Amino acid sequence: MGITLTPTRIKSSRYLLIPKDLAQLLEIDDNSILNLTIEDTTSGQRLVYSIQEKPHQTGSHSS
Repeated sequence: MGITLTPTRIKSSRYLLIPKDLAQLLEIDDNSILNLTIEDTTSGQRLVYSIQEKPHQTGSHSS
């Protein structure tokens, strides 16, 4: 699956914003941790994001 993202500029930095529908599909929220790996390929660089498992919150009980 591929999507096209356009960088958003805030001051002197560039950010790639995750569309809301995609964030919901991947269960990305404010507590999510994403890792970025930059891979060199024959056609240029590839940005690969991986989502770390969210840390378990202490004090919460599941039923």
